[in-house]
Amino acid sequence: MVSCGDSALEAACSIAETGDTRITLSYRSRAFTRAKANNRDRIQTTADAGHLEIAMASQVAAIESEHVELMQGDSALRLRNEAVITSAGGILPNDFLRSIGIEVETKFGIA
Repeated sequence: MVSCGDSALEAACSIAETGDTRITLSYRSRAFTRAKANNRDRIQTTADAGHLEIAMASQVAAIESEHVELMQGDSALRLRNEAVITSAGGILPNDFLRSIGIEVETKFGIA
């Protein structure tokens, strides 16, 4: 999971709370400053319960079919990957996503 506005925190918690999967949440800053207080509390409670990992001050360096690489300072984290959810706000960073090999398909009004 990448980004961390309210929709990203809500999605990460909803998935992690099922107990069926392991979530790592990557966020570029050191604090969830844009999210509502109840979502910040929920994400911390979910992390404290061991249902997800939070990688603060991290950057996505690469997304591969089976691994995601995050950078935290000088440290590289290589995480096993089955799916990546990007919550990047109202305007997608299409150029960035394409540069790391992600095909972007926009659907309006289609579930």
